[in-house]
Amino acid sequence: MKSLIVILAVGVLIAATAARAEGDVPKPPVKPGSVRVTTLPPEPDKWDGQRSANGLQRVFKCKPLACPDAETVSFVFSKSPTRHPDPQALEKFAKVDLPKSIRAIDAAREVLSDGAEKFETVSSKTATLKSYPAVVNESKLTRGKASAYVEIAIIFAGPAMIRIQSVSPNRELAQKSLAQFIEAMRIEEGPALSPGQPGPAVEGAEKL
Repeated sequence: MKSLIVILAVGVLIAATAARAEGDVPKPPVKPGSVRVTTLPPEPDKWDGQRSANGLQRVFKCKPLACPDAETVSFVFSKSPTRHPDPQALEKFAKVDLPKSIRAIDAAREVLSDGAEKFETVSSKTATLKSYPAVVNESKLTRGKASAYVEIAIIFAGPAMIRIQSVSPNRELAQKSLAQFIEAMRIEEGPALSPGQPGPAVEGAEKL
């Protein structure tokens, strides 16, 4: 089984590393001001995983016949705009900004598809996930008579912003997969930086 570890430092994206089986290689301590995020498929035999060259994107696709319908779960890691989102600002992000950005994507898709595709926000709200402030959004993509559900969770984990997206024609499966991947994900924060202490240097990366 393979997992993905992403380490981010204050103000700097730290190189991603791919870890082998749990316990196979001891992990170094998380450096001050950094966070380690480990993604694990909830049922490894059911999923095929791929990652981007820089390790900051990860995609899991359910294998044929392993799920009741097609299902894809993706992770995108980036620098968080703040370690501690203001509750009112987070509420606005959930209720206004995120749906607005989805509508902008919808407008572009409609133009490109000559009106054949439509995105609509079903719900969007704030939440607490893995003990961190988060936003959870559900949207529906319609293309002709077919539709798919897009479940999104954005977690503000210290210096990292983690976007998890689950897509499936089966709404229950999309919701369940998102919840299972979040449950399996591990987030470890390093100690706080001392005043005036610079962030850690960029670390090397292992290959899958």
